[in-house]
Amino acid sequence: MQIIRHLLTILMVTVSTTIVAQDFITVTGTVTDRQTRQPLPYASVVAGTVGTVTNEQGRFTLKVNPATKELTISLIGYRSSNVSIKGDGQTLAVGLQPQDVTLNEVVVNNLSAENLVYEALRKISLNYSNTPTSYKGFYREVIQKRRQYLSISEAVVEMYKTPYDNNIMFDAVSIMRGRRMMNMKSSDTIAVKVMGGPTLPIYADVVKNQELHFYPNDLSSFAYAYLGDEQLDDRPHYVVRMSPVKTQPYALFYATLYIDQRTLAFTRADLHLDMSNRHKAASTMLLHRPQGLQFTPIELTFNIFYRTEGGVTYLNYIRNEMRFKCDWRRRLFASPFTVVSEFVVTDIMPEPKTIRGRDSFRRHDSLYDNVEFFSEPDFWGPDNIIEPSEPLNRAIERLRRSVEKVPDY
Repeated sequence: MQIIRHLLTILMVTVSTTIVAQDFITVTGTVTDRQTRQPLPYASVVAGTVGTVTNEQGRFTLKVNPATKELTISLIGYRSSNVSIKGDGQTLAVGLQPQDVTLNEVVVNNLSAENLVYEALRKISLNYSNTPTSYKGFYREVIQKRRQYLSISEAVVEMYKTPYDNNIMFDAVSIMRGRRMMNMKSSDTIAVKVMGGPTLPIYADVVKNQELHFYPNDLSSFAYAYLGDEQLDDRPHYVVRMSPVKTQPYALFYATLYIDQRTLAFTRADLHLDMSNRHKAASTMLLHRPQGLQFTPIELTFNIFYRTEGGVTYLNYIRNEMRFKCDWRRRLFASPFTVVSEFVVTDIMPEPKTIRGRDSFRRHDSLYDNVEFFSEPDFWGPDNIIEPSEPLNRAIERLRRSVEKVPDY
């Protein structure tokens, strides 16, 4: 009888393992320009509601339902590519074809660049979700001093967004799981608290959080210029440039906007903070500055991508880069730092679920203080992430080894 029970136990474990293994399949690949063979970073890779983006080397890994038959890969300026999925472990090499677009002269003649922006803002409630929506996403934050990696923090998150005709007051993010790594040999720490963190997809969703760039009182402070057309998802887009020409009490952004010609939905926004007034720029970037610290802002950029599913446009990917110098006055030279944050929506959830206040990650919280160090090679399991670049992969491995060498008392 004991032998039979033992065999049944083995059988149950085997069946269970098989079921888990069939929950998802993994597809990897590299996306390049078909003509130049150069890798294409930040290309959108989507299968239904599940997706990710390519890293700086154009590589991606996507975990999808075994029933998934096709991936769609798209990027501004290129024809979209639909690629068949044949099974687990498939490796793809996808070349995207650059695509020119023909100027829609009728629309451009009737709408100035400024009016295009105003009309796109007016249609937000028609183009974006008018119901509450829940997302799963992946967030990564990397801090460097010169070329040295100081810390890497990553998390799988849940995000709840109210309809786009509401403000962001009730939007929230919670941490599902995360990991952190820090250079244990370095005495450098960033004592300043800069903007960012897992609330990035709330704060930097420029279409919904219009105070970031589209604050109504600021719209007349810009000069507007039409830059031409580009292609995304086989749809022509207007490209509009907004440049600050009037002074405000705070720093404004230069912006390059991509607007769908058919729907007038914003599908991409590239923002670059005006650095002509360093004090204003520092106030935008800093949440807290310790007494005695000299903070010199150098650059603050946002690249914000959206994608359309079923006639509704959703947030897809955000990349935020900050460069600055810190000096404690006693030092001869200021230290240059770079903080790069990325967020990608990896799934749009079928049922919206609110996030309770105690579970909500606040903008002033530190991700590093809310996750633990992990070194398991398959830490993320079935969750989708942004594939690390080669330099980042090497840095993660070095930091992992350095932490493992620290004695555990």
